Amino acid sequence: MKKYIPLFLSFLLVLASSCSTTKPFTDTSVIESDLSLSEKLELYGGKKVTVDDPILYFDGSEWLMDMTEMVEEAEDYILLSTFLGSSCPNLEPLFDTLIKKAEEGVRVYVIIDGTSSLDMTESKFVMTNLAYLKEKGIKLLVYSPISFTHLINPVQIIIRDHRKMMVIDGKLAAIGGMNINFISMGAEDKTQRDSMYVFSSPSLSSLLIDEFVKIWNEGSVDYLDIDSFKKYPATEEFNDAWLFNRNVYSGDVSIAGMFATLIGEAKESIFLCPYLPTVDDKMAESLRNAKERGVDVEIWCSQDSRGYAKAGSSWAVAELVKDTGATFHEVTYDENGELLPMYHMKMMVVDDRYVVIGSSNFNYRSMTLSHEIALVVDSPSFARKAKEAAKESAGQGVVLTEEEAEKAKKEYGNYFAYLFSYFGG
Repeated sequence: MKKYIPLFLSFLLVLASSCSTTKPFTDTSVIESDLSLSEKLELYGGKKVTVDDPILYFDGSEWLMDMTEMVEEAEDYILLSTFLGSSCPNLEPLFDTLIKKAEEGVRVYVIIDGTSSLDMTESKFVMTNLAYLKEKGIKLLVYSPISFTHLINPVQIIIRDHRKMMVIDGKLAAIGGMNINFISMGAEDKTQRDSMYVFSSPSLSSLLIDEFVKIWNEGSVDYLDIDSFKKYPATEEFNDAWLFNRNVYSGDVSIAGMFATLIGEAKESIFLCPYLPTVDDKMAESLRNAKERGVDVEIWCSQDSRGYAKAGSSWAVAELVKDTGATFHEVTYDENGELLPMYHMKMMVVDDRYVVIGSSNFNYRSMTLSHEIALVVDSPSFARKAKEAAKESAGQGVVLTEEEAEKAKKEYGNYFAYLFSYFGG
């Protein structure tokens, strides 16, 4: 009976997948139109803003230390959203600081996804549930907590809030892919390889305040008045950027459209880090089309080594290499063959100019079944730094041939595990 569970779950997930679409990847009416890049991004729901070049964090322990300092310096409010949120011994200073600021009168609002308590990473061995924060003066919103009512509407189990962002006092804005849990920030030299970005940008902060309040008010009876959060005028913000805050149910923002636009506009290069690269035919076709136009398409990715996840990722990688023709850099092991921490990176750099950062993976689930937030930044200087840092974090990447990928698929791959990863993430 157990062998049919993945099939049953996949069936439920297929039912839910009608919420969204990856059609933009092959929508030639947009890709081949005379609209400017900015117009295309705005057509798909991107909100234009100006930002500075951010501070880059590619080490979870370093981000934890500096994030705690930023929280300590807050004077008015802290808005914080994460997918997997939990405490552990190494994260206690961060949460103690949040509690301290709340006691001092700073307004602290935290959003975590309801699957946080079901975290299946290494965090599960040491994590403390964040429910205790409610008793410490912190406003905590748990998005769609797992309950028996989901048996009536299983779609609520499938649709998750995958966003990660922070705003402090309307001046500092952070966005990226790190969760606030042990494996992302508290595992010291064994944290996942991932990234966060901090902008000293009142403009981006203002936009993220709007989005955070909207998310909060959609899920909580504790209504937030957006006018209660002070905003500031822009200062020395010189890069154009477009923010995509995607709610699965509203349909007015398309992460797929954002990726499709940038891939369709690429003229020289695409550098893609697609954690869990379970893509559909349309997504693969967009990358192959770019390759056939003469664009240098590089994919940097590690494969999951955990049980069913390894079976699913082995299948997915083989399909990706075959269907896209891209140069695939395998970054699972170091030069001595030792297993490295998971490369949890979520990034795309196009033409060494446009950088995509945020919570969204380049996979089917992020395009269709998760609430995601992503930022496109037009900055050659940021693009260079981000690309170099991502490669350095990846370590010694090994180019994986189609033959080698197919061999791994036959040895480790499992189609049902692939389906579960495809829809379930």
